[in-house]
Amino acid sequence: MTHTVEKIGGTSMSRLNELRDTLFIKNDEPEYGRIFVVSAFGGITNLLLEHKKTGAPGVYARFANAEDDHGWFDALNEVSAAMIAAHEAVLDNAGDVAQATAFVQERIEGARNCLIDLQRLCSYGHFRLNTHLLQIRELLSGLGEAHSALVAVLMLQRAGVNARLVDLSGWRGDADMSLEQRIETALEGVDPAQEMPIVTGYAQCAEGLMREFYRGY
Repeated sequence: MTHTVEKIGGTSMSRLNELRDTLFIKNDEPEYGRIFVVSAFGGITNLLLEHKKTGAPGVYARFANAEDDHGWFDALNEVSAAMIAAHEAVLDNAGDVAQATAFVQERIEGARNCLIDLQRLCSYGHFRLNTHLLQIRELLSGLGEAHSALVAVLMLQRAGVNARLVDLSGWRGDADMSLEQRIETALEGVDPAQEMPIVTGYAQCAEGLMREFYRGY
């Protein structure tokens, strides 16, 4: 069976509950044969990196230019609160909300610990923070899309859709893959005719999506 690959932008993701019965499900039947690639919920990537239009600093910009620890700490807390508010707005089931909140907390604290460790390492003269900035940017960017993909899967599964999370963000992964290898490995065994893959727009890869395409990946 052939399938389509369709992208959902951040503004549309924030209306995920409205899309359930118009995009994913039609006439009470799941629309299989489609792979959905999702952005983070509207505004989340701006908070994680920097505002796309105004340039207002997010977590990344505050960390990269940190004069003290409090700026990026506070920014990361702001992201966590915004992510939780985003899924609370579209999920109806309390158990799904709790699972999504636990996911946010685990990823945000993991990122926080990573940045603290990197900051400590770079306090030694042999290590330079600017050599790690691209990896930090990609780590942070992937948080938003892994979150929105999980929320979409929870919502769709609750509605009876055989949805499947395909997280390309490489979270805690130890394999250094090319983009093609990352996608092929993650989609191995996935059958779009029988299930609905929800795929993160960001993919961790050796080439570095940010290096190649900046935020346009």
